[in-house]
Amino acid sequence: MAHDRDEVIVMGGGIAGLTTVLALRSAGIPAKAYERAPALGAAAAGNGLVVWHNAVIALRTIGLGKHLDAIGSELRRYRFRSRRSGSLADWSIERGTGRYGAPAYTVSRPALHGMLTDLVGDDLVLGARCTGFTEENDGVTVRFEDGRTVRGPLLIGADGLRSTVRHRLMPYEPPPRYAGMTACQGIVGLPVDQVPAGVFVNTFGEGSFFVHYRLDDDSVYWDAVLNDRIGRDLGRTAGSLGLGVREALLREFGHWPDPVPALIAATAEPEILPVDIYDRDPVPRWSTDRVTLVGDAAQPMTFNLGQGANQAIEGAVVLAQCLSGTPVDDVPAALAVYERRRMDRVVRVARRSRANGVLSRWQNPAVCLLRDAFMRVAFDRLVYRKTYQLTMDTDLGPGTRTAA
Repeated sequence: MAHDRDEVIVMGGGIAGLTTVLALRSAGIPAKAYERAPALGAAAAGNGLVVWHNAVIALRTIGLGKHLDAIGSELRRYRFRSRRSGSLADWSIERGTGRYGAPAYTVSRPALHGMLTDLVGDDLVLGARCTGFTEENDGVTVRFEDGRTVRGPLLIGADGLRSTVRHRLMPYEPPPRYAGMTACQGIVGLPVDQVPAGVFVNTFGEGSFFVHYRLDDDSVYWDAVLNDRIGRDLGRTAGSLGLGVREALLREFGHWPDPVPALIAATAEPEILPVDIYDRDPVPRWSTDRVTLVGDAAQPMTFNLGQGANQAIEGAVVLAQCLSGTPVDDVPAALAVYERRRMDRVVRVARRSRANGVLSRWQNPAVCLLRDAFMRVAFDRLVYRKTYQLTMDTDLGPGTRTAA
């Protein structure tokens, strides 16, 4: 977008919103993020995540590679195992690093958010709760709860799963869909020999699974995921016995392979964060002439491919590319190009993620045995190849990734 005295308005100060401001800045477009939370801690909630090759490429494209290198720990292997029968598959992430010309990193979500916040600087406004906006031919006026208004040539909703901007665009849309899973997350320190560096481990049970990996030399991130039936049963049992979340999780995961019980037991009760998982069905459009969406505001997805934050980062960079050099009068055409470049890809990732979530929720022991047998036979060949092709082949344009 050609330089204009008005700043693009980005609603949301999470990973999607901050990356959008930085991507626009790298394209020479002034922008400011408005976050409804009054303090950074609320906007940076969460524990750990993997920044996959596609998002690393996106961040490098806008000059943030060295900043990510400073906070990330390189991921080298992805291991799947059964709680009953051991190893199911073992993926080389280094193979993907070679193919795509960029590593994958495990990072602390607050560290990633802090990095982006520091770089955005004064272009982040806290305590700004949007109550509505008015779109006109040449711009958008946004209204805030405290009576303030701000006007800009474009409004980008990067305000998450329950986006205010999205709701104003689609007021009759159903609420987000509960995906039938609840994740209990924690971070804890354990000896290095119990949790080796550079390895993502996903252990499958019946109706539940457990993820763990190192964030750095001092901490391990873990995620205990329960389907809705097990979660309800465990909640009733915990309630009747007066158990806390940690004790309830130990009843479910206490006999799983090491280091699963040790990770839960070593985490203080207040440090365990239960999160219900939601997504949305795809929609045919995200944009009007002067308003668009990015990240979870556009297409929220379950975490079963680990792509939620990654697609938000990628989408922010693609949006900035589409707006770069665009005259203010041509913003509607640029947003149409953005949708054409992003819509199909992000919907396919969301659908695959939802399908993988169904597989992980299976509880019947016989069905789970068949799932495990399939994983042993096909995951290292078929699923590895197709998953990487789907999630890592970015739409960032020519010259932004190493050819296969």
